[in-house]
Amino acid sequence: MFSRPFVPISQGGVNTLAKTLSPISKDLKFTLLTYNILSPSYMWPKVYTYVPERYKDWSFRHELLEYELMHLYKADIMCLQEMTHRDYDQFWAPTAMKKLKMGSKFIAKTAPKYWKQPEEELDGCGIFYNRDMFEFISSKGIYLNQLLSAFNEQEIKYLSQRELDLTDGNGAPTGSTNLLQFLRDKNQVCLFVTLRHKPSGLIFVVINTHLYWKYDDVKLSQCLVIMRELRHIVNDLLKAAREDIDITNDKVRILFTGDLNSTRDSLVIDFLKGQIVSNMDLTLVNPMRTYLNHCVYDDIPQEWFDNTCYSGKLKGIFDYIWYHDTHFQLSKILTGKEVSQELKRNNQFGLPNVYHPSDHIPLLTEFNVLM
Repeated sequence: MFSRPFVPISQGGVNTLAKTLSPISKDLKFTLLTYNILSPSYMWPKVYTYVPERYKDWSFRHELLEYELMHLYKADIMCLQEMTHRDYDQFWAPTAMKKLKMGSKFIAKTAPKYWKQPEEELDGCGIFYNRDMFEFISSKGIYLNQLLSAFNEQEIKYLSQRELDLTDGNGAPTGSTNLLQFLRDKNQVCLFVTLRHKPSGLIFVVINTHLYWKYDDVKLSQCLVIMRELRHIVNDLLKAAREDIDITNDKVRILFTGDLNSTRDSLVIDFLKGQIVSNMDLTLVNPMRTYLNHCVYDDIPQEWFDNTCYSGKLKGIFDYIWYHDTHFQLSKILTGKEVSQELKRNNQFGLPNVYHPSDHIPLLTEFNVLM
């Protein structure tokens, strides 16, 4: 956990802007972290058979998480997934305010059909922000299964006719349904927090989500809902009349983060890059492509990360930060290859372990704000 270097991109990175830009003022730098912290409710016995019991213990993992987030990284913006409502209310929100003077917002999922625990144990997404650097403007949380109005009539028809072959965790067939019904039954959420960056006066819309873990059509549909909601939020910002904040189109910047459960060659990533995604009679284009054209992996050597998720059989780069490369310049990143090397050296199958409290590793970055 402590040996991963926070590497300057100019030392071996692939961002060509680093060679041409003038030195950036310290005031125009900020750190951003996205991290799936693995809810204790999802420590499934059948999945984490490779993890010793002492490292499954929530109090053990929670102590490590507190050290990472509140002492080791202390990012100016923290986007956390799989945080429980109870833990947010009783620990993370008050502790972040007391120790780091951070404001925060949170949205919890709704209870799925199988849920037997108290509702306070439901997980969701939280965004924490440095109040010395950012002024809070507004926030909005959405339930992705309740925003099917984001689709037009042709798209709804396609979703209702698109058959989805269902599988269990091992890939064995379990039946089928249509994509529309499946989306309605899922409980994923997304959180939007709008902030004014005090040093620059720019407006940051920070987004945090955790997409469903399988089926490309499901993840793509959920991502489309998020982007269309983001379009409404940005349009509303541009229409807003607030005397103390001058909001114009060139002052709005987007940071889209989260566990997208999508590899870099997936439909979701193609869609976010602005590529036209065609699926049978449906053609989709990201409506926010003018604000998002880059993710952090575009600016670093490929060998710096093997995975960001090390959950037994489920391994891959699933955690992302998206932005536009004329708005932000990636200047540092906490590399991930050392985790793979550590697991191989110790003959371990995956995470969590004694050094890592989650089955994901945190994606920690530093950005320059481009004016």
